[in-house]
This record gives sequence, structure tokens and C-alpha cells, in this order.
Amino acid sequence: MNRRLPLFLFFLVIAALSTTATFGQGSVIRRMGMSKIPERGLVIQAGAGLAAVKSDICGSWGCNDIGPAMGIGALFKYNPYLSFSGEVEYVKLGATEKTPFHNITFESEVIEVSATVVINLMDSYSGTNNYRSTRKRFVVPFIKAGGGFVYYTPTSYPTNRGENSQETYDRERTYPAIAAVIPFGVGLRFRFSDNWSVAPEMMYHLTSTDYLDNVGPRIGIAHTKDHYGVVSVKVMYTPILKNEVFTKKKQGISGFDKKKK
Repeated sequence: MNRRLPLFLFFLVIAALSTTATFGQGSVIRRMGMSKIPERGLVIQAGAGLAAVKSDICGSWGCNDIGPAMGIGALFKYNPYLSFSGEVEYVKLGATEKTPFHNITFESEVIEVSATVVINLMDSYSGTNNYRSTRKRFVVPFIKAGGGFVYYTPTSYPTNRGENSQETYDRERTYPAIAAVIPFGVGLRFRFSDNWSVAPEMMYHLTSTDYLDNVGPRIGIAHTKDHYGVVSVKVMYTPILKNEVFTKKKQGISGFDKKKK
């Protein structure tokens, strides 16, 4: 895979959405921004993207084998500025030793469970005075950070092994293993309706382990913690349960009144 392609595609998505925001200041975007639903409550989210690792054998973009990332979770909007999120994410990492002195390539499957605080850098509402509660922004930038743990299983093997070879290096410790993680990053949320939003984001994950690559100090390589970054696009769905319940109750009362008459 061309290692520049993932970032190109990510910024292409942001550019397309931003263009919509820039040139869509007409009636369509204004109608999309109109809402009587409070900016508060539960949001279900799912996303997919690409991941790269920074480890003892690979500390730059060029030696990475870009892997897939996908996740699912929920977010609770506490107010127009503050939200709380919980996610489960699967990430596949891989890289080849940047300077082939030890002849090492690795792959690692990672499952991350984390909770984050999400802070909007702009008010979700765009209206003023009496209109504030009925107008919402199409684009809202945000930052997020939190904590959690990763459950990971790496495999390392000779870079020059044959295609049909199953040769691997010895495990540096017992796997699967668990480590702490601190995810943080930035993103943009594009609101298309009361139900649907799209949020491209870039996250960096600091871990407490040096073994995401199954390479430790025993091999003679510098002993530093392994980290990874994820670029993804999330689809966010907001169920409007309260309105549906209210509507059903209202219909039920109307039906009762008709029967009474």
C-alpha cells in the first residue's frame, strides 16, 4: 500500500465535507441546521479507518505496514460543549525494522477499550437570543482525551522469510497481554440532521507496554514504550426516543377523545 494514501484519503474526506459547509450556506444548509431537539442525550457511533505504529523497530511513517482500524461505541452529550464517550476498537498494527540490522517484521492485533471526555471548541448551537435553541452548527471542531486498556497479541518474524514460511521469533512475554492506554486527539463533527452526523478524527494512543511489536530489551534494541495513531471516520446516530414516546402518547390521547365523542 502507498503509505501516503491513507492520509490523502482522510484529508480528502475533510475537504469534501468542508466544501459542503463553505458553499452550502444557502437554504439547504440552513434547513439542516433547524432543530427543536435539545443538544443532549445518547449517541451511537461506529467508525473505520487506518492505523500506524511507533515502536522500537519503526519510529516513522515509511516503515509502517498500514493496518485497518474499526470500532463501535456510545457517546452521551451532557451539554452543547461537553460529552462523554465509551468505545471498543479493533486495530491491526505492523511494521518492518527501519534499519534492517535485526531482520525483524511484526504484526500485532489490538483490542482497545477506552472512555474519553469530548470537548467541543465551538457551541453546538449557532442561533442567538430566542433562536439559539432552534439552530445548530453544521461543523463543530472538538478535542478528546481519556484512558483505558489494550488487549494485544503480537507476532514477529524474519523480514526475509519465504512466502510460505511459518517461521516466527520467540515470544518476549506471555500473550495475549494487557496494558494501559491514553488516547487523545482532534476531530470535526458534521451534522446532517437530528439523527445523523459524520466525524473524521485523528487519535494518538500512548500505551504502557514495550511489547506491541514483540521486541524488548533482550534483543538489544532501545527500550521505549510503543504507541500508535489512528485516522478514522465515524458515523454517529442519535435516536430521538423522547419525541417518539411523546408522539405515541399524543396519538393515544387523540384517539381516546374521538371515541369519547
